Amino acid sequence: MYKQLEQYFKERTSIDDASLAIVTSNFKPLKTKRNEVLCGIGQVCKNFYFINEGCLRMYEIDPKGNEITAYFALEDQIMSAITSFVLQKPSRDFLVSIVPSDLLVISRDSFFKLIATVPEFQMVYSQFMEFAFIHSQMRIYSFLGMEGIDKLKWVMEHEPKLLTRISSKAVASYLGMTNSTLSKLRAQL
Repeated sequence: MYKQLEQYFKERTSIDDASLAIVTSNFKPLKTKRNEVLCGIGQVCKNFYFINEGCLRMYEIDPKGNEITAYFALEDQIMSAITSFVLQKPSRDFLVSIVPSDLLVISRDSFFKLIATVPEFQMVYSQFMEFAFIHSQMRIYSFLGMEGIDKLKWVMEHEPKLLTRISSKAVASYLGMTNSTLSKLRAQL
């Protein structure tokens, strides 16, 4: 169960076996059901997740009741309702396991203790935050003024697994369009 997490750290850092053992000992296995809420709107996020198998989705609901997806994480990725996790403020988002998933979870306290004591853990966290910022900026700037077909092409180029692994309704919410619009655009390609 910890093999993927160990590989994740080995690919991103030059972590030694002793430090890796400390890191993995702080993660606990968690099996989730389809659509299980890991953090809800208004809750304070207390955990960070590594996905061994499955998919997590972070989304909010706009004033009209529409779901707006901010991010998906698939196997060998890490995820949390990061704003709530860091600031310890109520979340504006839902963090949901959209399919039955095998996760490794670390509590916030353990997470920040590792940041303070294991430099490679700090490095992975920094890489995650950099990626999250860059991904967010790319989506914002790429999607501003883009036509729907161009948004779909962007996802096909940058995140192709989403189109085969995630429901079209969830992908449509990620692209800021309706499911029927997404279906029409897919038919054009």
